[in-house]
Parts: sequence; structure tokens; C-alpha cells
Amino acid sequence: MKRSSQSGSHVVALVLVVLFVAVAGFAGYKVWQMQQPAASSDTAANVQVPAKITNTADLTQASKALDQASAQVSTSLDDGGLNSDLNDLL
Repeated sequence: MKRSSQSGSHVVALVLVVLFVAVAGFAGYKVWQMQQPAASSDTAANVQVPAKITNTADLTQASKALDQASAQVSTSLDDGGLNSDLNDLL
């Protein structure tokens, strides 16, 4: 009985499977990334936080920036959609 020399074939098959999974994962990630909404530049332009807080004026400015950002997040949330999604999950 003659044995064929296929000692490296399982390594090649494993490399091909890993390569296929990597390419499929990368393509899926790119599609998912393109469907995500981009962060609006006007939000970043309106909120200015000091780089380093050294006095009470900087602290007050940072507090105002956080309050403004919180208000923008609150207005951008869709409570009805969130509630319906949660009800669908339950």
C-alpha cells in the first residue's frame, strides 16, 4: 500500500480558512462602519472644554460645556424609538 505525501495539505487548508474569515470579517466591518452615522461637526464646534483646568474659571467653563453637551445628547435621543425597541425585546 502506497502512502501519498500530503503532510502539508492541512496547513494550507487552515491558512485558506483563516484568510477567508479575515477577509469576510474586514468586509463586514467596513460595511458596518459605513452604515454608522458620522459624528456631527457642529456639536464639537459648540462645546469648548479647556485642555487643563487650573482655576475656577476653567472649571466653570468645563461645567457649562458638559451641561451643553448633555442637553444636546438629551435632545438627540428618540425616547419613543428606544421604548419600542425595549418593549420588542421583552
